[in-house]
Amino acid sequence: QGNVIMPKQVEGFKLNPHVQGISEDGRIWVGYNQTGDYDNNNLFHPVKWVDGVPELLPMPETSLRGVPFINGCMARGCSADGSVIYGSSWDNLDFGMLYWKDGKVDWVGSDVREVRTVQIENGIGEMIDYNIVNGMICTAELTNISPNGRWIAGTYRTEDYPSPRNYVQARYPAFFNTETGTTTIVKDFGEGSAAHVTDDGLGIILVGTFLPSSGIVYDIENQVSLGSVQEWVLDNYHMVIPMCYI
Repeated sequence: QGNVIMPKQVEGFKLNPHVQGISEDGRIWVGYNQTGDYDNNNLFHPVKWVDGVPELLPMPETSLRGVPFINGCMARGCSADGSVIYGSSWDNLDFGMLYWKDGKVDWVGSDVREVRTVQIENGIGEMIDYNIVNGMICTAELTNISPNGRWIAGTYRTEDYPSPRNYVQARYPAFFNTETGTTTIVKDFGEGSAAHVTDDGLGIILVGTFLPSSGIVYDIENQVSLGSVQEWVLDNYHMVIPMCYI
């Protein structure tokens, strides 16, 4: 209609809210709002708007690493009807992937999340305890949920410290089923991430971790590749697209 609408702030919050995704009918918006309280970390809080009215979404008690939040959480996208929402904890080196369903919050890939405490050097010669975690992560991606909310695509990251100064990680495409609570980790193509997934359980895998230039269409339930994104688009939509991912 050409109208510009500013989303309402959460009551008591001082900074402008950000909308990241909307439902198909436009009634539900998801995103985040910062408190503006700089004496208490100015935390990000996930927010859901229904017909323009904001409500705070619940946050886990601690971050993905099991420690108090430094920056908070954000909602990034939702299913077509707005009933399932996903997002991330926005703490440095954390970026744990979250989802909200039936009024509850949990980690995407909670079935494969593992937290361990190791000893690392803090840079001034002292040894300190530090939590490392194997689990699902995402940053600012906006396309990671299937329209029906059954599937969420993301990245399964493993972390290790073979020695106090030697940090090692690996990242693999992964898909979480919000109905069964189970995660499918795909290691057949080496390191990478998952960018999207369809209602039918066809996942879009990005090959590589740095500026990926190719993608694979993956049948999650049968755990087989259906070829490159280019081949799949050509076969199904008769369109020639450049070497890239969608």
